[in-house]
Parts: sequence; structure tokens; C-alpha cells
Amino acid sequence: MNFQILPNKFKSIGLIIFIIGFVIPFTIGFINGLSQPFNSNETSRLTEKLLQPNLLKWLDIVTIFGMLIYMLSKEKIEDDYITKLRLESYQITTIFCLSTIIIFHVINNEMTFYVSYMIYAFMLLYLITFSLKKRFVL
Repeated sequence: MNFQILPNKFKSIGLIIFIIGFVIPFTIGFINGLSQPFNSNETSRLTEKLLQPNLLKWLDIVTIFGMLIYMLSKEKIEDDYITKLRLESYQITTIFCLSTIIIFHVINNEMTFYVSYMIYAFMLLYLITFSLKKRFVL
């Protein structure tokens, strides 16, 4: 598993792109939750005025893209040990996410999954696993 990884300076670029794509939908969702706590399935007038539904979809894509840039950027010191940790973290995350999906389908066959939620969960779990393995040598 040897492929080009982005330089270390892309970590900050990916983090900025992630924050830009994450903050706006999170803020709108928080405001909707405060203003209409019991009508969460309906779109509010504030959301319709401020953001079009297509813009929210594009912000989701920007968020995922920023997180991907962050994941693919090098550490300050990149060696074979870090490469091994990346591979182990990827394997653990893949097994955990797939087994979680299978368990959810066994429990409730009618449960639906949105792709963006699964991508967020996979990427966040990968980053958490990688940082824990790097810090605590699990």
C-alpha cells in the first residue's frame, strides 16, 4: 500500500475546508432545533430563505473532501511505522463499520443509511483510531 500522500501543509488546508463545510449546516440545524424542536422533519422558512437544499448537499461534499485531504496528508515525521499504523487503522475501521452495518440490518431490516453519514462515521473513526494508535501504541 504505497501511494502518494499530500504534504504536511495540507493538514491545515483540509481542516479549514472541513470547518467551512461543517459549520454552516451545523449552525442551521442547531437554529432549526431551537426554533422548531418538535417539527424536525420539516424544513423551516429560515432554512429555505438562507440556503437552498442543493447548497446543503454541496456543503456535505465539501466537508467530506476536506476530511479526505486531512486524512491523506503526511505527518511531520512520516516513516514505515506511521505507514503501518495507517494500514492497521484502516483495517480496524473497515471491519468495525461493516460489522456495525450488518448488526443494524439484523436488528432492523427496514433501517436506511445515508451514504454521507456512513462516510462521516468511517472517516472520523479512522482518524480516532489512527491518533489513538499513534499516541498509545495499541
